[in-house]
Amino acid sequence: MSSETTPPKDSPVDLKEATSKNGNKYQASNVTNDSESFSINKAGFAVDVNWPPTEEWVYLSQDLVDKTHITRYKLERIPPPPTEGGLYFEWGFWFTNTDTYDFFFEDKTHDEYENNTWFKKDHVTTYNSEDPTIIRVRGT
Repeated sequence: MSSETTPPKDSPVDLKEATSKNGNKYQASNVTNDSESFSINKAGFAVDVNWPPTEEWVYLSQDLVDKTHITRYKLERIPPPPTEGGLYFEWGFWFTNTDTYDFFFEDKTHDEYENNTWFKKDHVTTYNSEDPTIIRVRGT
């Protein structure tokens, strides 16, 4: 991971393990401080998208940025670790947000992965999927 996307050791964000809608394990960035202080009422959204795996960042149109509050994404295959053992996720979904939302990303298998953001920056969700293309993004 680059320093651009890895939170510093004293950051209030870390990676948490979670369970998807279909019961699969995944990891997402997680705020470690009191999230109640960030609570804001705002309208939710749900947008159908077609975000396939890519090796480079994909910058979204302004219309899509306005709807999803995401400026760019990258969905890449993660190389397997050099040694066996531990939890391994095949796909890394990176995104940069313009507003703080509890994001939900649905892939083509109709599994869904949550990433609750409290900062406007790069975030990552890592998961396993037979068809990782993101087809829907929701924010609450």
